[in-house]
Amino acid sequence: MASTTIISPDMPTSPFDATLTLMINIQAPVVGFYYLGACSFGLCVLQKTQMVSQKRRISIVAFMVTILLAYITEALYYLSRSIADSEYAAPQFFAIRCLGSMLVWSPLSCTLWASKSLRWHAYFGVFVVQFAFEATTCFITISTVPEPFSEKYPPLIINCVRALVSLLLLLDAFVVLVTKQTKVSTDSERQSLLNKSTNSSHMDYSAIPFDGDSSDDEDALPDEDDKDLKAQQAKRLEEEGGWFGYLKGFAVFLPYLFPKDDWKVMACLGIRLVHVLLERALNLLTPRQLGIITTELQKAYDTKSGVIPWKDIGLWVLYSWINSYAGLGVIDGMANLVISNSAYRGVTLLAYEHVLGLSMDFHTSKDSGEVLKAVEQASSLNTLIETLLFNVAPILLDLFVAMYYVTHLFDAYMAFIVLYMGTAYIAIGFYFTTLSQPKRRHYVEKQRSESSTVNETIRNWQTVAYFNRFAHECKRHAENINDTISAQYQYYSRSMGQHAAQNLLTTLGLSGACVFGMTQIVTGRKPIGNLVTLIMYWHTMTSPLYALSYSFRQTTSSLIDAERLLQLLNTKPTVADQEGAKEIVVVKGEVEFKDVHFHYDERKPTIKNVNFKASGGQTIAFVGETGGGKSTMLKLLFRFYDITSGSIIIDGQDLLSVTQDSLRDALGVVPQDPDLFNQSIRQNIRYSKLDATDAEIEDACRAAAIHDDIVSFPDGYNSKVGERGVRLSGGQLQRIAIARVLLKNPKIVLLDEATSAIDSSTEAHIQEALRKLTQGRTTFVIAHRLSTIVNADQILVMNKGEIVERGTHQELLRNAGGEYTKLWRRDE
Repeated sequence: MASTTIISPDMPTSPFDATLTLMINIQAPVVGFYYLGACSFGLCVLQKTQMVSQKRRISIVAFMVTILLAYITEALYYLSRSIADSEYAAPQFFAIRCLGSMLVWSPLSCTLWASKSLRWHAYFGVFVVQFAFEATTCFITISTVPEPFSEKYPPLIINCVRALVSLLLLLDAFVVLVTKQTKVSTDSERQSLLNKSTNSSHMDYSAIPFDGDSSDDEDALPDEDDKDLKAQQAKRLEEEGGWFGYLKGFAVFLPYLFPKDDWKVMACLGIRLVHVLLERALNLLTPRQLGIITTELQKAYDTKSGVIPWKDIGLWVLYSWINSYAGLGVIDGMANLVISNSAYRGVTLLAYEHVLGLSMDFHTSKDSGEVLKAVEQASSLNTLIETLLFNVAPILLDLFVAMYYVTHLFDAYMAFIVLYMGTAYIAIGFYFTTLSQPKRRHYVEKQRSESSTVNETIRNWQTVAYFNRFAHECKRHAENINDTISAQYQYYSRSMGQHAAQNLLTTLGLSGACVFGMTQIVTGRKPIGNLVTLIMYWHTMTSPLYALSYSFRQTTSSLIDAERLLQLLNTKPTVADQEGAKEIVVVKGEVEFKDVHFHYDERKPTIKNVNFKASGGQTIAFVGETGGGKSTMLKLLFRFYDITSGSIIIDGQDLLSVTQDSLRDALGVVPQDPDLFNQSIRQNIRYSKLDATDAEIEDACRAAAIHDDIVSFPDGYNSKVGERGVRLSGGQLQRIAIARVLLKNPKIVLLDEATSAIDSSTEAHIQEALRKLTQGRTTFVIAHRLSTIVNADQILVMNKGEIVERGTHQELLRNAGGEYTKLWRRDE
């Protein structure tokens, strides 16, 4: 900016004056941006916050308020002179410094007063910068003050007062730093090895640069179930050394969000980026063009020329069309659809395939709802990228462009009207958010309680019917609805109050800006078109204020969802194929356990020193008390878990050296509690052999003695079985599971309690079918009904993970005091 445009006529131009003008112009922005930058850096590197005593905070805030009052006094001085002398024009850069510094020091003072724990390095740096500016401007001003009197003396005195107070403030802040170092040293010497430090100089992991207790923002997310996840997020932040390292972990998703080999996605990404830049320009050009039209029409009216500015009107229509959804908007929407669908497909398949590839210990230890929630986070991850790249970044750009443009339309005072309105808007939002957080949490809890009651009642409908408690449940649900509505009123009343206050503020801001613009128009300093441009451009300036608040909440929520998905993908399977693993080839079906040991928990062995060999075609039965390790033996054979030591060998091939896919293709399993998909009976049976014909399916069902039951259903083989097969009886469910294995026709069969849910009449048919199935195949059977395994080639009696007896049925019965004999007598 040239000195002739900013220095008042009564101020001599010189190198000192140019330097003074520059420093005064940049003082407030430098102080403000230094604080924001220092806080952002501290947040990114997880800089520790420091506790400051109330007495020390009071003294520091007193100095800061004194500086603030000094700026207000200086502004009042220039205002009083302008009122007293209509020909006097206060140097604009002095007014800019006063207004800008008031805008900076007001929130700084309030934040320090409200915070017990803060990033003190940011404040200390601010005080250093402030003192440097004040001392330098004092020195330059004193050097240029003419004798014997100058109008510079009152501002100079105020400037000197600020410099002195800034020095005292700097010294006070330095004492805090020294006190901190001494205190930490003392505490480290006295600290117990087990107890936490009582001087809590704690780490603040909040997602915003706010110097306050981290607990103040504990309800940043509405989902209370996310608390554990946020704790894990904080832990990973510390492990990664800050937000830079933390966010780097999400780079694993980039090839799926923006696959560089997919030219369609990359082209659409380019279209979206171009649209962002063009939209920024059009947001400015459209209201500007309307202002030009207004100015041209005013000229035509004044000159009575009757000329209509068709060219300018045409440009305005063109800009409006291009910037609407009928123009670039529809192209951007289609490009966004291509990118989001590609990202959804890539990330969802990645998560789904990863979950299916995880070991059994993961699936038995995790809540299925949480796993499903993590798999479904692809849309949230896409929302995160959308928010950051195409919402937040353009909004920030809009704000900077708006500040520059309103200054160009009128002057810097107009920019300060917008800045003060924006600051007050954010402050109101923060204040009302603090008030509404507890009510919002209460409202969410009531919503969950209402939903939980409905789900619980529907799941337990039979229990409700048994005790005829329909009226009771309706009453209970009505009470929950009333509680939810009451909580909603409390929350929304505060939320509506916030919107009302913020809308009133923007209305007052627009009114003030219009009045200020009108004063410049009626004095002939600006054309009337500038006011029209300002009014049309107002929405572009104010909409980012709400959008930023929404984008922050959206980003925080999406980041938590992405963290959940990232943690899922970082989970490694405990059972994995070795490098160079080969496909298993099963010919005879010989199975041998050699010195096998296994434990779920290393403190408690589950399987201990198991040795046996099953020749091809033999039937091996495991019997024993519940918890003896029978089911675990089959899980080890199926390789749901890897053994701790020893080896399991099939036809001379160690299970650890073969692929899991080939092993599971060679085995057939009838589990203790079979699960079916909510599909037709035909589809469920065909699941074991996807290319099976209908005739093969029916033959398998006849062998499993379930064909007659199926054809008796109204829809026969096309009958839906319900979720997990709830429409079938236990015996029918068991026989369909057997039919699936019969259809698969594996080399080795594992039967876990295969006939436990079958009546005596059906059991005879099942045993005959199983004899056909096991002929020439190695079979492992678990059954509490010993009558089903009397023909087994070898019976292994297990107790507490060990084989305590082995032999055929007749051999084991010869031992009158043996475990098997006791089980047989009890079974009879």
